[in-house]
Order: sequence, then C-alpha cells, then structure tokens
Amino acid sequence: MSPLRPALTWALCLTAAWLQAPLRAQTNIPWSAQRPLTWADFQGTPPRGIDRDAYTYYGISASFERDGEGRITAEVSCVFMPAESWVRPPAKASAQLLAHEQLHFDLAEMHARRFALELPAQLGGAAPEASFQRAHDRMMARLREEQDRYDRDTDHGRDAAAQARWAADVRRRLAQDER
Repeated sequence: MSPLRPALTWALCLTAAWLQAPLRAQTNIPWSAQRPLTWADFQGTPPRGIDRDAYTYYGISASFERDGEGRITAEVSCVFMPAESWVRPPAKASAQLLAHEQLHFDLAEMHARRFALELPAQLGGAAPEASFQRAHDRMMARLREEQDRYDRDTDHGRDAAAQARWAADVRRRLAQDER
C-alpha cells in the first residue's frame, strides 16, 4: 500500500481552427451527433481582408487527474465557439458549405476522442505536466495537418465528390470511436 498523496490535477484549454483564438465567456456548443451546426450558430463577424466564406472555431479542453494510487484519468471535450465562428451572409444559402464546416468540427471531435484515449498512457513518470504538453502538441499537429488536408482535398468544400468521400470516412471513424 502506497502512502496517500494528494491528487494531481492539470488542465489545459486548447483552441484551434486556422488561427488561435482566446476562449471567451460565451455559450459554446458541445459536439453532439444529435446536434449538427446551423448557420444561426455562426455569430461572429467576418474579418476584413479574408477571402473565405466561413470559419469554424472550436475549442478542445483537456484535463487529467492522478489519484493517490497513481491512477490517471483524463477528460477531453470539444466545443463549437459561436462568437468566434462566422459566415458571410451570401454563403448562408449554401448547405454544401455548412456540411463542409460541420466536418471541420467533426474532425476536431475525432481528434479529441483519440487524445482522450491516448492521454493516460502518456502521463506516467515524475513530470506529467511536461508529458501532457508534449501529448497536446502532437495531437494539435495531427489535427492541423488533417484539417489542412481536408481543405486541400475538397477545395474548401467545392469538390462535391471529395467532400462526400471525406464525410463518409469521418462518419465511419466517429462511429468506431463512440464514447
């Protein structure tokens, strides 16, 4: 029996899209298969000088705790951030673009799930905070790479056939990783 140690808790909030954005006090929307995004969720103001029609901002929060016995549990969640996400008014008529933006959010959820599964095994040792940061950095790099590849492959949602392939693949992968 090991001596009781106070539980160690570490948390990190991650925000990702194409740019880092601060988490603000707002009503975020947790990812849910039963609650797809609508254009009404995109409440941010489109910035000047950007030629895109829409942006999806999401946040990934992660925390872990080590109990007195040394067991590590991790919690990871993915949310859509309405105040940071935006759409240009003419694009609101495009169901195809909304489906593309939804898939960006779905990809973030998929990577958050993978992170939650992998995290406890990566946090052993005397410096779990440093291990946590390294694991986070790896997850974010994989997520950014896949988000970029998704946009390239689908031409930002304009290639309907590529978009359909990605949608089927992401649906399959999400179903495999049901929480």
